Amino acid sequence: MAQAGLSFFISPAPMLDALRRPLRWLLRRASRSCRHTPEGRIYLGDGQPVMVFPAFGGGPESTAGLRGILAEAGFAAYDWGLGVDTGCAERGLNQRLRRLEEQVIEVFEAERRAVTLLGWGLSGVYAREVAKRTSPLVRQVITLSTPFNTAADPSRQCAMLRSLESSHARIEAAVRHRLRQRPPVPCTSIYSTSDGVVPWEMCVENESAMSENVQVPAATHLELAAHPKVLEIVTDRLAQPENEWRPFHA
Repeated sequence: MAQAGLSFFISPAPMLDALRRPLRWLLRRASRSCRHTPEGRIYLGDGQPVMVFPAFGGGPESTAGLRGILAEAGFAAYDWGLGVDTGCAERGLNQRLRRLEEQVIEVFEAERRAVTLLGWGLSGVYAREVAKRTSPLVRQVITLSTPFNTAADPSRQCAMLRSLESSHARIEAAVRHRLRQRPPVPCTSIYSTSDGVVPWEMCVENESAMSENVQVPAATHLELAAHPKVLEIVTDRLAQPENEWRPFHA
């Protein structure tokens, strides 16, 4: 018995298994299907649901092309269901988030799978906030040039965030602090230093085991949703195995 116990403790099996785990993940990642295009690559899905939020000032038409590409790649792409995003100063952020909670629940019940929330510009703020409220139903959050890092805008110059303010009240300090807090799900923030609308510094947060910042070269704010590198990053994130989120690597 003593010899058996000793051989258990000096067995190399646990060490070998620890070495195999990252190798297994790399092999799974390498085996994932993708489609090569003249502009880049698009990873293919198996019906993973994603709710796509529009650009500020736009509605379903602003994300129609992106949703079409995602659907063609095998993902279940949904519009956010609230029409044109003109901000929410008059009715308030909390009312907007309550309506979006209902949309997330509807998609989850229809698909029976956790939903990825993909927000563009200001709507990425909604995506992050609603993920905090419905995290068991949300798989991850992906944002395109979203100004959530209010600490990078101490003078409150970001016009996009001002659309959350009413004519008689600015965003409270507590709300600005809340916007900086990461949701309890994996988060990918995609940004470009050539954005021209949102200061790129406002799109960056501290990276962790569940969060990342990915820079896309030479893309303006309105070009992001159709940028080949963005499509590669987004589909790569969506096509990951469930519960095996890892940072993006080109």
